[in-house]
Amino acid sequence: MKRIFLLAIATLITAYASAQTDTLRVTSKHLKVKQLKPGTRQYLVTVQTPANPKVLRQSLWTRNVSFEEVAGKEKLVIRQNWVGADTLTNRQLYSICEKDFKPVFHTGTSARGTAAFNFEPDRVVGADTVLNNGFKGFSIAAEAATFNWELDMETFESLPLKANTVYLINFYHPGSKTAPQYYSYKVTGSEKLLTVNNTSVDCWMLRIDYSDTNYGTFWISKKTHEVLKMEELFDGVKRFKIKLGTVVQV
Repeated sequence: MKRIFLLAIATLITAYASAQTDTLRVTSKHLKVKQLKPGTRQYLVTVQTPANPKVLRQSLWTRNVSFEEVAGKEKLVIRQNWVGADTLTNRQLYSICEKDFKPVFHTGTSARGTAAFNFEPDRVVGADTVLNNGFKGFSIAAEAATFNWELDMETFESLPLKANTVYLINFYHPGSKTAPQYYSYKVTGSEKLLTVNNTSVDCWMLRIDYSDTNYGTFWISKKTHEVLKMEELFDGVKRFKIKLGTVVQV
């Protein structure tokens, strides 16, 4: 009886230990950039509002990843092109990072104009070398090295994802008045998504809680590490990003 009791206690301790959540404060050294494959990803992005629940606003996001020589050194370069029915939401983004994903430069062009930034070790500043930069003279401090939040999906592709783990990522959205800060992303489990040709893909589910009622969940392939789906709810507005199986030239 004593042996059975001790065995039961050991089983409980093992189960408790396996259920414990690890926390990783992410830096560039933790990212597995080799998981980030060069090439084009394309997403259908839909937005649904409570005022018009039967109407979906849609746009097509094209994101291209490459490793290129910039100023004599190899850099990670990510280009984005967002196209939708509402031209005010159309954007072209160009981002340069070091090979370990540390941001160097970012610029975005839209109907609102041009916004260009340099990422420095302790701050993000408006780039004074870009013509008609609406953020010339801008500066915001960063207490720790920050990642570019416009590249969140590529960042997630590079994470060393595993069960029961929280990833604290110091993100900054270029141009925001909100200073860089750590955001908590948790692997909440895994799920198999039905994709092209009824193929089932095993995915990690990575979730961020913006508040008690607002959240975002990303489904990330365990095999290819690509973000295949995102579902987000914020102030009643629901948004999806779905990776397309066929690239459309726009």
